Amino acid sequence: MMNATAIKVGAGAWMFTGVVHDILEFVLRGDPAMDAALRASTIQVGPVSLNAESLTRGVSLAMGLAMFVVGLLLWMITRAVPAERLRPFGIVALVASLAALGLAIILIPGPPVITFAVASIAFVIALATRSRNRSGTQPLPAAAR
Repeated sequence: MMNATAIKVGAGAWMFTGVVHDILEFVLRGDPAMDAALRASTIQVGPVSLNAESLTRGVSLAMGLAMFVVGLLLWMITRAVPAERLRPFGIVALVASLAALGLAIILIPGPPVITFAVASIAFVIALATRSRNRSGTQPLPAAAR
């Protein structure tokens, strides 16, 4: 069985990263010259013409929302799925966290490196430890049941 608390820590790291990402998208302003250049540049997406600034901001906000939703879904899974069936979710969460950590290390210095490192470590702990059942005792091995 997996440690659901560790999964919740990893899920919380994903949610935190998404919320902070979107807050910073509104609070931090970029280079005014670059923003003006992006506003002046249009991109044709099918029949719709968008300025590059709106498109870039929309994709960025969607990315923050997606990170939050991933964390929320992982959190919900720990409540809905029995601990003995969490392993596949933990593996996917670990792979996604490691991929995001790798991208953060290469492309995005700063806080995402820390939050995705926390998530990765939490999922490793979840996969490596055995959780206690609701009565507080270690579960019996399958052969002993």
